[in-house]
Amino acid sequence: MTQITQRSPGLGDGETSQTLFARSAMSRIHFQDHFRTLYSQPPSRHHNAQLEDPSKGISTASDFEQQPFSKTPETLTDKAVDDRVFKIDQPLDQLITEASGIDPKLFNPAWLKPGIEFEPPLPEIKQRRIIDAAGDGSLAEVFEDGALTISLDTNAYRHLNRISVDRFGRRSSQQLSQVDIAITATDMETGEVVNLETDVVDPLNGTVLVNLKDKLEALSSWSLRDQYAIQVETSLGSGSNKQVFESFEEPITLIRPLQWGSEHVGDETGNDLIYRNVGPAIGSGRIYRGRGGTDFLHLENINSGDVVSFNGRAGIDQASAADLGRQAFYGGTVFDSLTLSNGDELYLQGIERLRFRDTTIDLSPNLDSTSWRQWQTHVMDVPGAWRFNTGSKDVVLVSLDSGFRDDGSGSAAINADIGHVEYLTDVNSYSSEHGHWSMSLMAARHDGNGVAGIAPNSTLWSFNAKTASQNGIGFEAALEQTRDRREGQQRVVFQGGVQGDWPWTSNDLNTREELEAEFAASRPWGFFAIAAGNGGSTTFVEDDYLTTVSGVAEAATSYDHITSVGALESGTREPIDGLINATDVKLADYSNRGSNLTLVAPTDSWALNVDGTLRWMNGTSAANPNLAGVAALVWSENTNIDGGELREILISSAMDLGTGGFDTTFGHGLVNAESAIRRAHALDANPELALFWGNDTFLA
Repeated sequence: MTQITQRSPGLGDGETSQTLFARSAMSRIHFQDHFRTLYSQPPSRHHNAQLEDPSKGISTASDFEQQPFSKTPETLTDKAVDDRVFKIDQPLDQLITEASGIDPKLFNPAWLKPGIEFEPPLPEIKQRRIIDAAGDGSLAEVFEDGALTISLDTNAYRHLNRISVDRFGRRSSQQLSQVDIAITATDMETGEVVNLETDVVDPLNGTVLVNLKDKLEALSSWSLRDQYAIQVETSLGSGSNKQVFESFEEPITLIRPLQWGSEHVGDETGNDLIYRNVGPAIGSGRIYRGRGGTDFLHLENINSGDVVSFNGRAGIDQASAADLGRQAFYGGTVFDSLTLSNGDELYLQGIERLRFRDTTIDLSPNLDSTSWRQWQTHVMDVPGAWRFNTGSKDVVLVSLDSGFRDDGSGSAAINADIGHVEYLTDVNSYSSEHGHWSMSLMAARHDGNGVAGIAPNSTLWSFNAKTASQNGIGFEAALEQTRDRREGQQRVVFQGGVQGDWPWTSNDLNTREELEAEFAASRPWGFFAIAAGNGGSTTFVEDDYLTTVSGVAEAATSYDHITSVGALESGTREPIDGLINATDVKLADYSNRGSNLTLVAPTDSWALNVDGTLRWMNGTSAANPNLAGVAALVWSENTNIDGGELREILISSAMDLGTGGFDTTFGHGLVNAESAIRRAHALDANPELALFWGNDTFLA
């Protein structure tokens, strides 16, 4: 089991960031009376003179815990610390000072020591053992279909040993590593008992994750909230031989989040999503998924100062808004989490702007001033993925294309924006810049010039993979050289801007069997984005382009790490907050399609010429490097997955277009970089929790 709690600075031994105050079922504590007692006693004649003036701070002298202050503080608030606003990254003393309204300078940490008697007694301080696994800061409020983390007391099991005696009478001892655990939930309104889990676990792992998917409903009388008492029992044996080690119970509040309709879910264009405070009875949880395009979340009648926390940090500000912070796990992926002062929790994906009543907060990272004009990155939600990474040296982008043309001296002509490329073959013999354009889409540097490449920090290799008559080495040789060059655990994303059957044999440079052998060998570390073909154009005519993809792209049906990529066109484009977005999309008329089309990606993209000028690159030749760049971002986030798993993530997180589900026009839909990278992040950060949801069911 994965330990997902962390120690907070300022907590004492045995305390964790889960520490909270609990006396009633709702874990509420009021400090006013307790601290008024402490402050209203007359001063002692024996305390240190420096303490006569409370503004000078407090001493840590060992006897200070017996010394009261001379007057009651001018202001004491009657606040409650409860699970809805509990900040798990705050030290215990800070929580107390906030709840009581006491001046932090006057707070004595010795008051927290055990054995000190106050009248009336201070409330119980305990560690909460059953918490929301999302990690969003609300320990005991859980979204329906979420998960719980249960902490076990490892000291209760360290003495467990199995004693055995061999045939010579020699005794040996082996520590037991497994106990039975039974977890149930009782609806506190109806009394219904639900079995959540009966299993065998290793208690020395410290925590147990419990999947609530399809087990509990957040419905009570006139509300989308329901309270459950969670009971945990660990034991060995059965019947009269049963030995119980731990038995405890804690309440949780289950919430059904609102997440449907035009106010909560967007599409591939820019959308305006809406938050309204409808009160806790209807539901204090929201899930917003902007999907593609530049999306706003409008928070009606909410000021930025009403934000209690954003991604684990107190409040929200523009300077740190794009930072990932602590992401919330839910539905097999991760979300930005925003908590409001009214107790509402908002989960966000694909949202670029938060519009409050007093200001607008931009969540997009400030990476490249040229990206505003790139509709293709906006429709794929690439700016949201750039919050996670911009590529990695551990992921190599390989261009299987025309390579580079001659610069006039026999060397390759390369623009500085892709100057980090390693060129591995001769220049092409027909002065083509096709490969150059593709590489600029994938990996041009973010330097404020030209275009913003999708994965500029990934390693970039280039081959002239054309035929011998074009100074090329063929597909099979390029794959073989890549296999020999990659080091250690490097992952490789190939973009193939090719059409037709020639790559199978590369005009007798290789056999189809040899190429297929390279495809098979590359699955653990390779992924291919291959152009579906422009069979409906006047240049590359294929009579069957409406029913099948072209040539080597057909291998997508035989190899799960190969993707055939169709070309998606935008209709009218318009600026949204200064960023060029599509207002509608359609499959390009010329693009191949059919039952073997995997995904679609944007065409008609700005690309770089050798001299640094811009050109409009179209065809599936533009779509496949756009998808390859996204694949490099996703793999850079989690290199523990293989090529087939990467494709599955891209498919399951894609935006569905056309008829519901797979269709022969759009395949599985439009690739979405942010949704895919969030799934990869979740699988890397906590695979056990993420895998409670499969790739085919997680929230994209």
